[in-house]
Amino acid sequence: MNTHAIHARERVITGCGAMEQMLRELPDSKGRVAEQVHGIRKLGKSLRGGFILFGLGSSSAKEIQAIGRLLAAPRDAVSRLATWDGLAWKENIGAAPAIRALLVQHTHSAARKLPSEALDWCLDRVTAARSHLEKLPREDLGERVRRGLHKLERRVAKHCGKLQRRREEDFHEARKTLKAYLGAIGYLPDNVIVLEPKWLEIPELLGDENDIATLSVWLDNHGFTAHLVPTLWNRIHELREKFQTKVAEKVSHLDPPGEADYPH
Repeated sequence: MNTHAIHARERVITGCGAMEQMLRELPDSKGRVAEQVHGIRKLGKSLRGGFILFGLGSSSAKEIQAIGRLLAAPRDAVSRLATWDGLAWKENIGAAPAIRALLVQHTHSAARKLPSEALDWCLDRVTAARSHLEKLPREDLGERVRRGLHKLERRVAKHCGKLQRRREEDFHEARKTLKAYLGAIGYLPDNVIVLEPKWLEIPELLGDENDIATLSVWLDNHGFTAHLVPTLWNRIHELREKFQTKVAEKVSHLDPPGEADYPH
């Protein structure tokens, strides 16, 4: 297992280098800020899983998480607009145009160039995250990975097992946990862990559910409440229930990942 762990560490370190390069290219994205930020945040979610794999969830993973939060605005704005268009709700001729116009305006505002000081801060976070990993003793890596995998597997089983309750926070936690787990095992050599293909479909469905949840918070915060536009909220609840039901049913037919999936 130590050989696999050494391989994984090198891949995580390489991922940190890739994130640094993407951050440095961000000021020259020329109108593609949201697209560039999406790539950085996607890599960040994978790296967070990689760091948790090595028991660095409270240090390196937090450093990478901070970058994602700082860069959230451009991608979130684009995602909200895409989610809104996907709702296909146009019943209220006053609310619908107002909502979309605001969402479009926010995508333009969020696409502004990142201040150089903020960019430097992000680069420092990557350096700090990588440093924690590089300092780990080589001989301890295998055991760290074994413990990290076990911890992630327990989290996946715990949070996905709660989805039948249909509570909003359970879907949110299941999404974060599964993303971290998939990110983590992605740094191991190919075929060390082989999951049922349907496990890879779950994060996409959870992502769709989360997009609607995020949009609903934005709508409520901007005054488009259930009291004023009830049919819009009926549509939101209908779609969320659809995704939640689909996810819960898929998960119920899958065996949770476990230690039997990797070598001892």
